Amino acid sequence: MKELPDYFVQVPEAFALVEEGVYRCSGVLTAEQIKYLDTLGLKTVLILSVEGPSRAFSQYIKAKGIKRAHLGMTRWQSNLGWKPVSEELIKEGLECILKRDCHPLLVVCSSGVRETGTLVGCLRKLQHWNFNSIVYEYRSFAGGKGKYTHELFIELFDTDLVTLPATLPKWFVEGQSMWAQEQQQRFDELHRAKPRIES
Repeated sequence: MKELPDYFVQVPEAFALVEEGVYRCSGVLTAEQIKYLDTLGLKTVLILSVEGPSRAFSQYIKAKGIKRAHLGMTRWQSNLGWKPVSEELIKEGLECILKRDCHPLLVVCSSGVRETGTLVGCLRKLQHWNFNSIVYEYRSFAGGKGKYTHELFIELFDTDLVTLPATLPKWFVEGQSMWAQEQQQRFDELHRAKPRIES
């Protein structure tokens, strides 16, 4: 295979901006794709699959002084029944994503879809997204690799399990504030529309 020039970089598979300071992609990276990561100024790499990153990616993480959180290894569990991932993995992954001090942060798994897609879906649920929108985003990345059990896990995931860190990112704080205002507005509209019972 022809070697590419040093200035050439390639965007990793399944790469996307999740929110400001939070990115996602496949954990299987070529040398050219690893070069692209330099543009992100990463502080943290969150690995969700049991398999570790490639040797080249591991060396890159170490050389750049990036914090490596391999939750797929530390939170792996057997005998989960129908669940595709453990709740502990998703809970700790979300708490890491919501810790502003960890940003810029990259979320990876071996496929870039299954564990990563489930984690992002649960983040969207925590952000009060409509479930149809969550499934649409999951399927747009998953393509033929998506599984119904992952969607069901997202739907049933209890967001109350997540302990919000003290240093939340601005996009999350603002989103929660907007949602609370919308809920209050709906409550006020319903209260005004409620018919009065005259004695």
